[in-house]
Amino acid sequence: MPRLHPAAAIAAVCALSASVLLATPAAASSVGILPVEVAPTAAAPGLVLNEIVYDDAATGLADQVEIFNAGAQSIDLAGWTIADDKRDSTGAAPAGTVLAPGEYVVLVKDLDFPFGLGKGDEVALFDPSGALVDSYAYDNTAPLGAWARCPDGTGAWAPATVVTPGGSNDCAIAPVAGSILINEVDSQPADWVEFHNPGTEALDISGYEVRDNSDDHRWSFPAGIRIAAGEFLVVDEATVGLVDGVGTPFRDSIGIGSADRIRLFDAAGEMIDDTLPWEAHAAIDGDLAAATYARCPDGIGAFVLAHATPGAANSCVLPDVAINEIESNGDATDWIEIVHTGSTPIDISGWSVMDDDPLGHASQTTPLPAGSILEPGAHFVFDQFTHFAFGLGNGDTATLRDANGLTVDQHTYSAHAAGVLARCADGVGDFADLATSTKGQRNACGTPVRINEVESDGGSPDDWIELVNPTSAPLDVAGVVVKDDDAHAYEIPAGTVIAAGGYLVIERAALGFGLGDGDRVRLFDGALLVDEAVWGAGHAVPTWGRCPDATGAFAATRAATKGATNVCVGEIAVSTWPGSATVRVVDDAPMFLEDSSGLDVQETADGAVLWAVDNGEGRIWKLDARADGSVSKADGWDAGKRVRFQKDAADPGAAGPDTEGITVDGRGRVYVASERDNNAKGVNQNVVLQVDPDKASSDLIADREWDLTGLLPAVGANLGMEAVQWVPDAALAGALFDDRAGRAYDPADYPGHGDGLFFVAVEDNGHVYAFALGDDGGAVLVSEIAPGLPGVMALDYDSVLDVLWAVCDDGCQGRSAQITLNGTSEPRGAPRPRPARRPPSKKDGVAPPPASLAVDGQRAVWWFADGFGAEALRSGTLPALVAGPGAGTPPSGPGAGAGTGAGAGVSGSGSRADADALAATGSAFPGVALAVALGLLAGGAGVMIRRRRML
Repeated sequence: MPRLHPAAAIAAVCALSASVLLATPAAASSVGILPVEVAPTAAAPGLVLNEIVYDDAATGLADQVEIFNAGAQSIDLAGWTIADDKRDSTGAAPAGTVLAPGEYVVLVKDLDFPFGLGKGDEVALFDPSGALVDSYAYDNTAPLGAWARCPDGTGAWAPATVVTPGGSNDCAIAPVAGSILINEVDSQPADWVEFHNPGTEALDISGYEVRDNSDDHRWSFPAGIRIAAGEFLVVDEATVGLVDGVGTPFRDSIGIGSADRIRLFDAAGEMIDDTLPWEAHAAIDGDLAAATYARCPDGIGAFVLAHATPGAANSCVLPDVAINEIESNGDATDWIEIVHTGSTPIDISGWSVMDDDPLGHASQTTPLPAGSILEPGAHFVFDQFTHFAFGLGNGDTATLRDANGLTVDQHTYSAHAAGVLARCADGVGDFADLATSTKGQRNACGTPVRINEVESDGGSPDDWIELVNPTSAPLDVAGVVVKDDDAHAYEIPAGTVIAAGGYLVIERAALGFGLGDGDRVRLFDGALLVDEAVWGAGHAVPTWGRCPDATGAFAATRAATKGATNVCVGEIAVSTWPGSATVRVVDDAPMFLEDSSGLDVQETADGAVLWAVDNGEGRIWKLDARADGSVSKADGWDAGKRVRFQKDAADPGAAGPDTEGITVDGRGRVYVASERDNNAKGVNQNVVLQVDPDKASSDLIADREWDLTGLLPAVGANLGMEAVQWVPDAALAGALFDDRAGRAYDPADYPGHGDGLFFVAVEDNGHVYAFALGDDGGAVLVSEIAPGLPGVMALDYDSVLDVLWAVCDDGCQGRSAQITLNGTSEPRGAPRPRPARRPPSKKDGVAPPPASLAVDGQRAVWWFADGFGAEALRSGTLPALVAGPGAGTPPSGPGAGAGTGAGAGVSGSGSRADADALAATGSAFPGVALAVALGLLAGGAGVMIRRRRML
């Protein structure tokens, strides 16, 4: 079927254009080197580009280019070509196409040209000699994703209102009834009110009345007054209207005060608009004449401080908020960070972000909920899959919009950053490509060293400042300058190096100045301010420090911890790691896949079993574990077995669950934690799957599944459930605080849940959640625990110590929190560092065996390192601390007394950095004497446990 369309056949073509184009056989497209581009020529004055359709999602049509012959002669299109802005490939009309005067030809992507038309691109038309005859570079602002000449062939380009390939173009805008709104108000030094008609038709406003905050003050428009479409109408002090039917200047009836309001009533006496009250004259930096209260955009939204623009479009004073950091490639999610550079809190309810496609992605952004407040100096992150569903491209625009859609800030970049795009200095500087991402924190401009703790009221021996190295490598801080809020300055001397994760304390004697009541400490790298700590009136007691250590906001600490990890309010000090500092490789040859995740230990009558899981394809392994740390694959488990969703039972090719953790219950049933379906990696889906490992099949279809997504916080697709840990009721009854009941946990409150609870960890917020999983597939959230770590990637119940371990990665220096459940809403906690000489690894799982396998007072502990083909499994030791009767006697029966191991680290798709942390697990010996656990809390200090009750 031909694609030539005479202008006389417009109606038929409009109705049939989509089907006609789709049914046309593909024509050959020429691809090669184009001639040098020159200015448009008049070689064929009648042939022009006429319509561009570029967004298939908006139009339902493939990308299309319409060419129109507006001349008086027929034109053979042989040799004529089109290209986009890249000019690296071309398209052409089907062979033999001759375009008569007034005819159109429509070229279609994949039929007539190979390239796609972007949301903001260019189309160029070349004659047979290679001369550029016509071109149009369009923006991504057109309704329906189409641009057109109106009228055909000769008119200016405009957003099309109807897509008409092969037919007469339509750029007509549907009429909008006239209306009137208050748009801007000046109360000092001159009184005036601006009105606006946002419609496309004029409106007669005869008899419309203006009032201030008093119904006794009235002024109305006289007969015959109209406000034209789109017009701004200003009523100033001298404008004459009617008061009780008598012509009266506006000022004689209404004087606009410093605390006032303006209301507008129609001729029937119905109020149709209201500024709502304000409390002071508008002023910008003290200048009353420069400021008004106005709507932005015009006619929309609440009244805010604005620059005076009587009779013209409003120019509101934008909030002191800036886009501060942009991650478009290389993190688990794309994200846009903003920072508040002003001095008063800002309500950011309804705010959103957008990329360079505001039309196509209009439905893919989630405005912030009511009550969202941004404090001065605070950062906020708009995260992909939480606040927006689109991705940030390799060359894109990040736009911050307020609740009315007004652009607050915008940054366009040409390509992905090698690291991350960030302002230096925060909020005000230019964007730079920085190697280190600092999501939700001050940007890593200049030196990464940070202030960590400050003593300003005398100490031991006097005032001091503690700096921290938050990186995993030694940091040379020579030349960094420390200042207070005056002109005092101290330059750190040459040769000063802070160890990885270490501290540097600068005493007052070295500083040469003291720290005062309501003072500040600032760090400078050259002229660049890289960090500061500010405290209000009075001295912080006992000190002013970051909570959590190294990365958190400043607050009064619980205790001074000079040269050590901060202890914040509600936290307790802890000891150092009690196990071995050395680690050995268990699998010199490859035993597993390269997406290693979680480990768990199970003690059976036949010996200890180490369970391992891979997140790439949901494969688990059963390993015979020995007291010396060595392992071997159990019979029939050389290749492992895949865990499968029930929905994929008939589809062996399905990608399967993204299994991040593994655990075994007291009856030997295996459970894995999946944070998403690998068939849909962009969607967070937190599901616990139960399988029977004794089935002969190499694919284990889940016997039961529990979808916990709706009961857990909404997070990014790869920042969800990272670990699962079964803990027997015998260890939890009277010890775990039940948030629902408001008292200690009683298993009888949860009939049908089995004989234990399942603890899961969310990577994004670092919280741990205890669930009762019912045999019917239902789940009930029993308790939420916040271990005080930035993230949790692994969990383990250590029945030797009767504690729950929560493991962070090296984003918090590889610490693991030891949680002691005490029956209250404030469990005790004791985070610990990783082994000092443990080699670096990525995204680990961890698990030690029961104390019954201890040798010479030590029990083995295993790590699983993600990203390794060989050397993925490693082993060290922990003290075999055993107490209570029956210690050393293994339980009997299959799966009895299942020891529990850590859930996985992070998936291999790259969400968080190395999970280089250690958790401990144990055997079936609950009820260890409290003195044993407290004995481990003897020295050192660290990040502690915070807990929040769910209401």
